[in-house]
Amino acid sequence: MSFAFGFTGDDIEDEEDTQEQDVLAAKVSNYKISDPDHQPVETIAPKWHSFEHLLSSLPSQLSYNTITIPSRAGVANKPDALPDPGPRHTRTTIHRRSLFDIRQQLMAEADPSANSDADTLLSGLQNGDLTSGIYEGGFKTWECSLDLASLVSNLDFSQDWHIIELGAGSAVPSLALLRAFLTSRHTRTLKFTLCDYNEAVLRLCTAPNILLNYLQQISQHTAPHNDDEDEEGDLDIEELGDNFVQDAIQDMHSRNLSFDFISGGWGESFLELLQQTDRSVNTLILASETIYSPASIQVFTDTLVQLLRRQTTGGAKAWVAAKKVYFGVGGGVDEFLGEVRSRDAKSTVLLDTKDTGVGRVVLEITV
Repeated sequence: MSFAFGFTGDDIEDEEDTQEQDVLAAKVSNYKISDPDHQPVETIAPKWHSFEHLLSSLPSQLSYNTITIPSRAGVANKPDALPDPGPRHTRTTIHRRSLFDIRQQLMAEADPSANSDADTLLSGLQNGDLTSGIYEGGFKTWECSLDLASLVSNLDFSQDWHIIELGAGSAVPSLALLRAFLTSRHTRTLKFTLCDYNEAVLRLCTAPNILLNYLQQISQHTAPHNDDEDEEGDLDIEELGDNFVQDAIQDMHSRNLSFDFISGGWGESFLELLQQTDRSVNTLILASETIYSPASIQVFTDTLVQLLRRQTTGGAKAWVAAKKVYFGVGGGVDEFLGEVRSRDAKSTVLLDTKDTGVGRVVLEITV
């Protein structure tokens, strides 16, 4: 089957001014901010979700905007295990459900007579706040996810892959990888497991973003497409028919694509929900902006290393993108690397960005 619809308009980029924070953070980059008395926060229990279930609450229309991911053709320390599959596009245009559209659906779902989850998430979305154990910022596209997305198009699609994105949110790295796979000439399998703390983020942001990018990519041969980074538009769900979601998922399976989703906190219960990867399938774990909190670095590292050790054939790697210091929060790369070393895992720098006040890195973690 095929889909065709128009993608037109101008982009509404997320408004974020990081320059002031970068300048301030540069002044404290030699210091470690930590709270020795911080207590573990009770987290949401992990839960598995099907793609079809998450898409069942789609509104009649999805509004989207785009973001452009530059290529990293000259990246140093490119892993030998991930060879260049061939010619690359100079940039990738990613479609994201607009924050305005997400906010509108949350407002419609909010219950003014009760302190509902929708009210809490709406407040977090409005203020840009992170509330540990309640809302972890998944609706926003964070800066380091763009660094990670710029690397993934180099994946070798002549092999089967299981992609696990921890703290997926808007899932920009996975979206870039999905689009690269759909334009490749290979017919191997690509399985995604997309994880975010909040189920509502998976339902309102992650899953719709996967759908938007899949449909846009496969409809390019029938629908005119403009790669203008200022693009925006709407997808009319009602026009696509009652069986649209089921047909789209079936079409993905026919292209050797599959998607699982997990909400809730990391740890042993989370690991139990993640299906064991077949030894013949390579595993790539993606994570961006997940080490900002000292309270969660340990459990994140535990989860990451245990996932890597499941793949006994040595075909598992993790790419972790982060700011070197998270000013005013306490997390950072040095503390994370200390946790990695304490578990006898290894790290390599794939990308080191120094063009801002706070440096950013993409690390490859192996065991």
